[in-house]
Amino acid sequence: MGQAGTLVIAITGTMTSGKAAVKYFLVDKGFKYIRHTDPILQEGLKRKLDMKDRQNWIDVLVDMRKKSGLEVLSQLATKQITEGERYVICPIRHPADIKYLKKKYDALVIFIDSQFDTRYTRTFLKELGGGMTKAEFKQKDDNENNPSGADKKYLPNIAACRDLSDIVIDNDASLNDLNKNLTKFLEKRQITDIVDTGTFDDFEI
Repeated sequence: MGQAGTLVIAITGTMTSGKAAVKYFLVDKGFKYIRHTDPILQEGLKRKLDMKDRQNWIDVLVDMRKKSGLEVLSQLATKQITEGERYVICPIRHPADIKYLKKKYDALVIFIDSQFDTRYTRTFLKELGGGMTKAEFKQKDDNENNPSGADKKYLPNIAACRDLSDIVIDNDASLNDLNKNLTKFLEKRQITDIVDTGTFDDFEI
């Protein structure tokens, strides 16, 4: 638990590994959802940029981190946190954000992963692929796991996030198996006084 009983669970993981399913599972248990990337969207719209363009997202993200620090997304996203409540924050893609959440809220961090081919298939099941070839998907996946270039310290670094996680869950089986693993994690952390709201959308993977 963090400040005055505040509970924060942060979700990180590889591309299309099932982070959304974890988010919905926790929302179903009464957690409030904070979208970690909202500050990027808000800043981009303020600049009147087309935020459907992925490069604009990256440019805004890098600029924000250069000006305000590597943990700026977590600083801004958590302004809506109320003491004593429970939150799930997703998706986390930079180790500085995890360090900030752990330091301020004693956040628990769940890393979700699954096999490459499974994740590639999911991009099209969720209509996220946009015609992306397997080679293109692998390149994007590699870039997120191990960034390079002059701005690499400002870019997503999923491998570093994994190193800071409290648990790594392999999501290669069924949704039911994922839910069981999440339930075990909550029970192990003695997070048992939760309310089932019945809102879980099992189509989100």
